[in-house]
Amino acid sequence: MAKRLSRVKIIFFHFVMWAVVAPPFLAAVVLFSVSIIAYDILQHPERHQNSRRIWNIIATDLYYVYEADIWHNQKECVQYDDKLLYKPSHGCHFVNKEFATDLNFSEDGRLTKSSQSASSGPPLFFAGDSETMGWGVNDDETFASLIASRVDVPVLNFGVASYGTVREILRIRMHPRFPEAKCIVIQYSWNDFDENKLFLTQGSLPSPTPERFQGLLSDYGKRRANFSDVVLHTFGLMLDNPLAFFLSVFGWHDFPLEDYDPMYSSEGTPREETEDANAFLTVLAAFSELDDKKLFAMGPSRFVSALAGGTRPGNVFPIWVDYADWYTLDMHPNEKGHREIATQILEQLDRTKEGRHCLARGP
Repeated sequence: MAKRLSRVKIIFFHFVMWAVVAPPFLAAVVLFSVSIIAYDILQHPERHQNSRRIWNIIATDLYYVYEADIWHNQKECVQYDDKLLYKPSHGCHFVNKEFATDLNFSEDGRLTKSSQSASSGPPLFFAGDSETMGWGVNDDETFASLIASRVDVPVLNFGVASYGTVREILRIRMHPRFPEAKCIVIQYSWNDFDENKLFLTQGSLPSPTPERFQGLLSDYGKRRANFSDVVLHTFGLMLDNPLAFFLSVFGWHDFPLEDYDPMYSSEGTPREETEDANAFLTVLAAFSELDDKKLFAMGPSRFVSALAGGTRPGNVFPIWVDYADWYTLDMHPNEKGHREIATQILEQLDRTKEGRHCLARGP
């Protein structure tokens, strides 16, 4: 009896010891394993594929905090504008770890086949932020330029990095050909929400002063991210989002989950995608000049679904685009991604009478 009791005590002791020691040991192993992979992505992004796994998220976060060149912070890429704060210069050489590109602009926006030729007829406008502008690809590789090469209508690309819906509309509204444009494709990103909400709350955007513009032109202390930066950031995400972190590590779910979502305002307050859709539609309604134009809205699938599922004006049409191919670190569409986006936009426009009319393809 005494021997059996002693054996039970030994088993219980080992169980308690493993229960106490194993979790922190496992956490430490995962912490350093994830950190090593994330650090390798930072050093050699060409070895890795873009995904929503936790190591990709960590590498991209640190890339943008410490290493990335930001297009609209480069003094050779932007110029002051008294209505929009900044607008593209005539062009610049824009380089980051995964690409080296030349971006050229005219009064018709980013150069496309249409903007370089004497095209006639009602133009098809593209408005949006960095994805539409073509951050990370050359002039003839943007999805707007690829579409321009496949249709018989003028295509003008007015995308500008970090513009929200408000400035996107202000920019196209100032163009001389805006009155004749019948169709506009507007690309939405989650980070448009803050600008849109500010405009709707205050009735205008902050005054675009030269001082604010000069404040943009900085490298913000760029440096190479080191391994200790990676470990600290990994530990922070593990501590703040343990469920999402470990599910991503073991491949059971992409990161983030609901507890670490990109749809956060600058104050960190979570919101529903319907808030984005409603703010977007309210901004469009604030510009009566858009009432007689067909507006095709594209963006994240959850935003487009909210737009499609709610009440919207008869001239607003959702477009679903699968954003498949991106740069591993930079997270903008690469050349292949832009080709896929161009194909999907054309396919969706071709499916509706309104879209075919915009492409001058008959009923």
